[in-house]
Amino acid sequence: MFDPFLAPEELLPTAQAIARVFARLGEKKNRNRARIKFLVHDLGIEKFRALVLEERQILPFDPRWTEYLKEVDHHQEQPLKPAGKLLETDLEGFQQWLETNVQSQKQEGYAVATVALPLGDITPYQLRALADIVRRFTKESVRTTVEQNFVIRWISQGDLPELYAALRAVGLGQPGAGNIVDIVACPGTDTCKLGISSSRGLAAELRSRLAEKSLELDESIRNLHIKISGCFNSCGQHHIADLGFYGVSRKVGGYTVPHFQIVLGGEWTHNAGSYGLPIVAIPSKHVPEVVIRLSERYISDRNKGENFQGFIKRIGKAEVKKMLEDLARVPDYQQDHSFYSDWGDPREYSIDDIGKGECAGEVVSAVEFGLAAAEREVFEAQVLLENGEIEKAGKTAYLSMIQAAKTLVRTEYLDVPDDSERVVSEFRTRFYDTQKFFDPFAGGIFANYLFAAHQRVRPHTQESAHHLIEEAQLFVDAAHSCYNRMGTMRSSLVKA
Repeated sequence: MFDPFLAPEELLPTAQAIARVFARLGEKKNRNRARIKFLVHDLGIEKFRALVLEERQILPFDPRWTEYLKEVDHHQEQPLKPAGKLLETDLEGFQQWLETNVQSQKQEGYAVATVALPLGDITPYQLRALADIVRRFTKESVRTTVEQNFVIRWISQGDLPELYAALRAVGLGQPGAGNIVDIVACPGTDTCKLGISSSRGLAAELRSRLAEKSLELDESIRNLHIKISGCFNSCGQHHIADLGFYGVSRKVGGYTVPHFQIVLGGEWTHNAGSYGLPIVAIPSKHVPEVVIRLSERYISDRNKGENFQGFIKRIGKAEVKKMLEDLARVPDYQQDHSFYSDWGDPREYSIDDIGKGECAGEVVSAVEFGLAAAEREVFEAQVLLENGEIEKAGKTAYLSMIQAAKTLVRTEYLDVPDDSERVVSEFRTRFYDTQKFFDPFAGGIFANYLFAAHQRVRPHTQESAHHLIEEAQLFVDAAHSCYNRMGTMRSSLVKA
């Protein structure tokens, strides 16, 4: 945090000063480090703050810094209609919508209504209709939310049935806002070049299954939050969900199979009070069963008043992984080829990634074994952190990265020594300097996680160990992706 408090008139000039410091001292050569967070990390927050304050002092005054403040009070939302009282109605579906999509404002007689958008989608016709509805019940004010919905404030409670009828008439009256059916997902492989797995396809499948049971769902799980990202980036907010998922891929018997990492322990309340950590990678087609198992276990075994985060912490990540281990296995392609395509896409997933080693009968390569061992070490680090063994957790996370790096190096140098210094040196020469390990969009950022961990000498704190475990999992995922790309290149050479 730059400062605990910043006066409104200092907001713009301070932002300008920060931008000028970053422009002068930020990374210019390596675009993967062209982020202000790296500059703050390199300088330290106190040095960075001092430079910003020095820059602020020499900025010439600009009247635009404060002119907008004169208009702030004119932008306060006000009601269009007088406060009212909600009267009984037998309008079909209204009661369920009222329970999930409406909250009372602190101003008596007014309510906030949420327009739930499945997958965050809305048609041009619906958007224009919503604008007309908003003008009808408010002073033309509507907000978007991080849950991919719309929120309408200052609704007179007496108008709620009429508002619901108007929304329902244009297909916007769905209940379930903010509960387990209201799933957040990024575009994923539908439109994003970074997408690895179909986040929207999975979200649609989960929503369909959960919506069928919405009236039967136990009260304890109705308000759980599911958030899905198509890759390691957090556009779908998977790190702060009760049940979070992010897309990865795994090589199985020469085929690339869509998977999702299962992220548990996140907290979406208290301003995203804590981030979750990935537990295990599960084939995409098994993820709905993950949701069923975890929710049923929570219903049956939770203590009175225990929230989902508290439940996961109490039973422990080792127990959770044990519950899901059988779901991590992928059937043989000839046994069930549906696992080799993604949700919402009948085509086989990256079929061009098929690649075999020198032994045509090879089913699980030494690389797959090595990367699986690295993943087990990442998970062991989580368990150690959970048990309060902070330093050991950080060390284990680091060793998982060494294991993954060594596994890749052995594809070119089979007898590489187990010495960490040698492994990192060989990895840098063979995979970083040659850019073989580089992600097509993130570049060498994941390799830098390994290099930074290798150079670390300070003891770990709870926060630094947690952070390193996150980076270790991303490094192992990147190693899987690198191995997949190596298979693709081998296949291309064979075809040529």
